[in-house]
Amino acid sequence: MAIKTRRFYSARKSCSCSMPGVWRAVAYMDGAVVVFHSPRACAHVARTMDINSQYRTLSENEREQWGSVPLLSSQLQEKDAIFGGVARLEKCLRFAIETYKPKCLMIANSCVAGVIGDDVESVAREVEEEYNVPILTVECCGFLGAEYYDGYFEITQKLLER
Repeated sequence: MAIKTRRFYSARKSCSCSMPGVWRAVAYMDGAVVVFHSPRACAHVARTMDINSQYRTLSENEREQWGSVPLLSSQLQEKDAIFGGVARLEKCLRFAIETYKPKCLMIANSCVAGVIGDDVESVAREVEEEYNVPILTVECCGFLGAEYYDGYFEITQKLLER
């Protein structure tokens, strides 16, 4: 009995998160702070990727680049997925401004923020007006229809426009 197989080939988009792209685009920009509107694990994974990259650079005897900009997380929890996480984001933005005194803040949205539909733009506008610190947001939300380079290019575009 012969086995018949059908193979389905497709050109598909790679599956990666846009949030680390936002952070890496501004990772060494003087006076910047990046906030992930996400659960704590998202920032941990991005930070771990950065540390691994630095160790790889050291192992290849290349110039090391330590001291990237602060990366914070709004630390969304399960209850925030039901009731919304804008209060957490606002608290995180205020903490970032009061603690780090940045020249500019960037917000990268996670899949969770995208699914629950938090109005990140209005929170950013409100805090920006109060503290007079530019706050940029990206429309991509983690893995939801975006990838690493979408976050990278979108935040770069917003910086150029601003």
